Amino acid sequence: MAAEPADAGLAGEPAPTGDSETAEPEGPAGFFNPEVPLEALPDAEAVDWVPLHPRFARRLQVGAAIRAVVYLAGAGAFQMAVSPRNRAAIAESLPWLPAFLWTALGVFCVCSIVWPRIAVPRRGYVVREKDLLYKSGVLWRSVKAFPFNRVQHTKLHSTPLDRRFGLASVSVFPAGGGLGNHVRGLGRETAERLRVYISERIESGAAARDSAEHTDAPGNAGR
Repeated sequence: MAAEPADAGLAGEPAPTGDSETAEPEGPAGFFNPEVPLEALPDAEAVDWVPLHPRFARRLQVGAAIRAVVYLAGAGAFQMAVSPRNRAAIAESLPWLPAFLWTALGVFCVCSIVWPRIAVPRRGYVVREKDLLYKSGVLWRSVKAFPFNRVQHTKLHSTPLDRRFGLASVSVFPAGGGLGNHVRGLGRETAERLRVYISERIESGAAARDSAEHTDAPGNAGR
């Protein structure tokens, strides 16, 4: 009785061939994640940036000048609070220290007053149908997008100094909590109109989602 080959397959199954390929596991049904070539990416959309209010730079300069007076007064009070013996000891061991500290504080105050004239012209915003864009930065520039369907609520606020210059700010708070994003340097009327517009977009988006959920509910299927 002849013995069967050891590598024979089960009865009714074809013997494996040398050129057979290993079957790759299939992913979840309906899931495809093809690569997108860089040439297929859309071009950056050109937008017309709206500058901030012309008085915003002056408002920041006045605020910086007030803080500078407070800093200088505090430094002078601290120097006067130091006892004459300690001042004499410092002048003997580190004669350059008082002049250096006063010079550094003066340079800081001057730069903080001049800086708004450089930074404010490089800020701007754009209101679009579905989002709000805001750009800022001089050395490190950034562009932020606030989609209205991700915004939970907005708030209008202004400090006494803002009201003195007729300015206001709009804060946009994302859904799910988190810190809000502020768009400063708007005119009082413009800020109120922007807040109302964003609130209306939030309400219309919420109404559209509620309507879609009501339509897709199991009890409404087939109606």
